[in-house]
Amino acid sequence: MKRFILTVSAMLAMAFSCFAANPESDFIYDLAPDGQGVMIKEYKGKSTTVVFPDTIEGLPVTQIGENSPYAFGVFPHTMYNKSKNTPYTITVPKSVKVLGTMAFNGIKGKINIDLSNITSIGEKAFAESDLTGTIKISKNLKFTGPDAFRKTKITAVIIEEGVTELGYVDHGLSSDGMFMDCPNLKSVTLPSSLAVLRGYVFCNCPALAEVIIPEGTKINYGESWVISGVFTGCSSLPLAARAKIKATGYTGKFTF
Repeated sequence: MKRFILTVSAMLAMAFSCFAANPESDFIYDLAPDGQGVMIKEYKGKSTTVVFPDTIEGLPVTQIGENSPYAFGVFPHTMYNKSKNTPYTITVPKSVKVLGTMAFNGIKGKINIDLSNITSIGEKAFAESDLTGTIKISKNLKFTGPDAFRKTKITAVIIEEGVTELGYVDHGLSSDGMFMDCPNLKSVTLPSSLAVLRGYVFCNCPALAEVIIPEGTKINYGESWVISGVFTGCSSLPLAARAKIKATGYTGKFTF
């Protein structure tokens, strides 16, 4: 579990007001698990412009997607038929606090979302989607599942001061590839507060050429019996950047 809030640096402000929300009939929904709002479980409409409503039946929409190992996202029909590569324009209201398992997994097109209010991001929530821009992570997000941003089109990641831990290894059986396989990721900023960095968080990001780390930062890269792969496959990192990462305690490789 991680305790930080994540924000996306993108051109979002206008997007939230440009379109009217889709009708309630376009969605399958239920009471959210906390009993205080609405959880949208699935989009069943036909339009490729999807504006999630901020209220349904008088209650705020606080969650998009279920948190379940059996969940297939909010757009499951796009995974199994010819429309799976159809580009969508998706807008998420600021009322949403929770993004469920695979919520926007594989979505093509534009995702307009302000993640500053999000408290929980499920497993593979944005994996293999067209999400782009700069991701900012601060200390207030309470949970993020594995591989949340894997294989997206993001270009930069900024971990803000106060964040102490990223990634995990589950008894050696699986590792978190939070930003793994992001081909356009070029820059990562880490804070002096970061004490633990596990798994394969930035593994196989071949365009990564800049890692900014405050002088003197020391990081635990996982259990002693696990060979860290946090930066494995980041072949564009210059020698000076590799030396700075090594100085934090990294013992893993930079190439496969």
